[in-house]
Amino acid sequence: MRPFVVVDATPYGREPSGARRRFDELLPRVARLRPDAVFEVHWPRDGATPGPDLVADNVVHVRTDVSCTGGALRWWRRSRALARRHREAPFTHCWVDHGPVVRPDRVRNLVTVHDLRFLHGYGGRLRAWYGRRRYGGLLRRAAAVVAVSDAVGEELRAVYGVRDAVVARNAVGAAFSRDALDRVDDVLRARGVERPYLLVVGRDEPRKAMAAALDAWRRARAEGASYRLVVVGSKALAGDGVVAVPRTTDAELAALYAGASFTLVPSRYEGYSLPVVESLACGTPVIASDIAAHRALLAGGARGLVLVPPPAPAREGHAWPEAAAALRGPRGFDAAPPAATWDDAAAEVARALLRG
Repeated sequence: MRPFVVVDATPYGREPSGARRRFDELLPRVARLRPDAVFEVHWPRDGATPGPDLVADNVVHVRTDVSCTGGALRWWRRSRALARRHREAPFTHCWVDHGPVVRPDRVRNLVTVHDLRFLHGYGGRLRAWYGRRRYGGLLRRAAAVVAVSDAVGEELRAVYGVRDAVVARNAVGAAFSRDALDRVDDVLRARGVERPYLLVVGRDEPRKAMAAALDAWRRARAEGASYRLVVVGSKALAGDGVVAVPRTTDAELAALYAGASFTLVPSRYEGYSLPVVESLACGTPVIASDIAAHRALLAGGARGLVLVPPPAPAREGHAWPEAAAALRGPRGFDAAPPAATWDDAAAEVARALLRG
């Protein structure tokens, strides 16, 4: 019987995210590596839709009746639907994060862990309870657990005792390279951005501490620096001299990275940090918080990454003086991301997908 893989895309909303970028990069590659399998991709009724690159002879897209914002309700409805589906044929259920893991006696469940933010105070009380009380059991029932970075793999071992996790490292998309330098002037002109500027990219989530980048910029300006601050993705930092750029294409974002003097990444917790590696791939150095995910990038060979202590808590005003001090440091960094590629990650996932 031809292998049958149900790919769960129901958690993805319309907003860009690192998890969706990983999905878009890996699905076509994994499908090419396993031409013997049929991949049936399940999408939410109100969230993300298939991109133009997610087309292949062995990939079928299906719209479900669940909402991408359903949380526990989405999990329950997916569990019921997949439990019924197992009667039709054995299959592999992959790309799930917090579950469900269905019929492990018959279904090969592949769980991808992007981060463990719920153990660090992010994601709400229900998710924190689930992470501490139930998630370990879910991981033990899975046929394979995939970590998106070495930092997540280490945390899985330390917290849940998962010692055989497959580490399929995130990487950098093709749009992010030093070739973006050729587009910088046109993109800056179109977006009304002038050099020199600092860049910060991310969503308004407490763990990303976006306001700390604003603090570092203001401190640098008070000390005589002439930087502007350009913000992509965060509406909360708009105004007060900040240039806010709405949603961009990858090519535009790459040009914004390439034109910046530094990219600031003040996150207090990450499983992996795409802005760090994307900026380095475009040749721009990064000043980032000294957290496990960023240290793992350094250990993996990243160059041009300067780590400083994380910013102060929100109740203390997100102060980040260490980043401002780093802006006064040396220039001329040789910036480059770790050597991981999406092809490498896809090969690891393909091996884990249908083995055994």
